[in-house]
Amino acid sequence: MPFFTHGDTKNKLILLYILSASQTPLTHDQLYRVVDRTDSMTFFAFETILPELEADGFVASFVRPYGDCYALTERGQESVSLFSDSIPLSLRERIDKTVTESATSFLRETQTTSRLSGNEQDGYMLELLVLNGEETVFGVTLAVASKEAALVMRSRWEAQSGALYELVWDNLYRGSADEKRG
Repeated sequence: MPFFTHGDTKNKLILLYILSASQTPLTHDQLYRVVDRTDSMTFFAFETILPELEADGFVASFVRPYGDCYALTERGQESVSLFSDSIPLSLRERIDKTVTESATSFLRETQTTSRLSGNEQDGYMLELLVLNGEETVFGVTLAVASKEAALVMRSRWEAQSGALYELVWDNLYRGSADEKRG
């Protein structure tokens, strides 16, 4: 009969298990969404436990263009391997299912990102990026007069980035092909 952990120890193992199941670094928001969708701990427990795991060397955080990410360290992976059976099977199955169902949207979130800077007086700069890992594949930087307009553009970036990339590619490539013929 397995021994199930409780309290902070259980919550730490749950976060380690989520990161292991994802097989890729997750942002703070993505990690919490899995916690929330699986109803595995409270927000306050999550916010307390994650920094403790990092301070104890089980999780490492690092900056990516789309935000801070978390991944298991060797010590964290070893702990999951040794103690994942301490998490009830039903919860592990919910986590596995949620991670699998979320994988595509999590990947898309790390491929399209944006940065907004500036202020009301000087205007705003909106940087819209499509990434492959950490490499920028396509990017547009726009000077925008209002924060409202910048936020609207930012909200449409993920859905429209593919079409804009294709438009730019076709126009630039055809333009150079026409120049070669002429």
